[in-house]
Amino acid sequence: MSKKKKIGGLVAALIAVVGLGVLFMFAVAGVFSNQITALDDEYYCEGKCESEFEELTEESYEKLIEEKKSFVVFVDQIGCDTADKLRGFSNDYFSEQGVKIYKMMFSVLKGTSLHEKVKYYPSVVVISKGTVKTFLRADSDEDAKAFNEYGSFIDWVNKRVKFNN
Repeated sequence: MSKKKKIGGLVAALIAVVGLGVLFMFAVAGVFSNQITALDDEYYCEGKCESEFEELTEESYEKLIEEKKSFVVFVDQIGCDTADKLRGFSNDYFSEQGVKIYKMMFSVLKGTSLHEKVKYYPSVVVISKGTVKTFLRADSDEDAKAFNEYGSFIDWVNKRVKFNN
């Protein structure tokens, strides 16, 4: 084989590898950009939100899912110290952002389609266009800091929710 053909083959291989790398980068960027959820406008308050949370029932949750809404749900359990802490984090941060979020008791969650994904309490669930996008996992070492440190909670939320402010 001539030297020219070898070089031509190497150049073609290099172009193919670079092209695949660029395609991979765009695919990864697309996947990560889809992880951030923009909430529906109706969940934004003027300034700070007045009430702590709006309570969801099984019926009201399923209606929001049918309507393909984008919103946040705090999954609560009375008498749980971790839930108390996460409830405070959620209320403080979302209120500061001027965003109303829902609260659902874990006992209510068990009667909804959300129970297929969220098995433990407490949690914060991000729903985009009627689909569970992500949630804070009570059984995950990776999410543990967000349950205990306000700054880590804010980081977790900001990687998943796009605020309009």
